[in-house]
Amino acid sequence: MIQFNTKYWPIVYFFIDNEKMNNEIFEEYKKTYLTILLKCKKNKEKIILISDLNNQGNLPMKYVLKQAYFNNKIHKFNELYVELVCVYLNKSNFKKILDIYFSICTPCCPYKVCESYDQINNFLKLHSKGNNFDCHQYQTLEGYTENLTTNKKYKDLKNEILLNK
Repeated sequence: MIQFNTKYWPIVYFFIDNEKMNNEIFEEYKKTYLTILLKCKKNKEKIILISDLNNQGNLPMKYVLKQAYFNNKIHKFNELYVELVCVYLNKSNFKKILDIYFSICTPCCPYKVCESYDQINNFLKLHSKGNNFDCHQYQTLEGYTENLTTNKKYKDLKNEILLNK
């Protein structure tokens, strides 16, 4: 399952836990991600997204492709609301899958593949608005979305984000 940690907003960390992915869980992922983009839209701000792909054994290729097609559909909103992406990946066997992902969905902002939290911190210092943030606090892989509020369905979220582009 894909978990989000929005505790240190506007930095959003997501990771894959030990639960196997299925269609229902993937729909929840999309709903949560759209909720994040809606919060950006309402607050007129951008997020910094850290994508931890180190447990990708629980993410079948089918869902990597689904995620790429989903992000391709919402690309213009990612351009508006995502400032920076850091892919945390310390296993080289997944880098080819990233190439496939980016062949479907072009990056919406500057991004870097980092092999350690220190590399992520350095990338954030170079490219973000001077934030001095320590990503080591994500080592516990805690899911946290209490600062996101929605009980809307995916279709309603999608329609809301399309309004007043």
